[in-house]
Amino acid sequence: MRCYYLFKINNNFSRLYSNKIYYLYKTLEDISKSNKNDFIVSYKLYSQIVGAYNKTEINSIIYRLFCFDKNYNKSLNKHTYNDGIEKTKLTVYNSYIKIKSNKNITKFFKPLRKEESILVCDFENKDYFWLNDSFLKTLAQSNYF
Repeated sequence: MRCYYLFKINNNFSRLYSNKIYYLYKTLEDISKSNKNDFIVSYKLYSQIVGAYNKTEINSIIYRLFCFDKNYNKSLNKHTYNDGIEKTKLTVYNSYIKIKSNKNITKFFKPLRKEESILVCDFENKDYFWLNDSFLKTLAQSNYF
């Protein structure tokens, strides 16, 4: 089971770390592991790096793409897709999107690629990548979609 966190990285940080993605990933991982004593510092750093999502817009984009698929279901900010092969749950929060899936590459990545500077992190499996068209083209050539 994979658990992805999708962060909308602010433009200055995405330009600065476009080729140094590991450092951005490690910073977010350190923030996620910080304790209560470091909360204020961690929160300030997080709010500088990560921008907010428009939850209504994200929910609408995903719903419009999948609403006619019998394997798709939506309840408030939670989207599920279960076709017997892929079992995925996506939840939209203000500052990140969480995707839990039994697949390495989920169908929910495709509609989210249009958002700018999305960093996908799987802290448990130490995996991270930019979600963009070039990444999805590489996946398409590898027959993931």
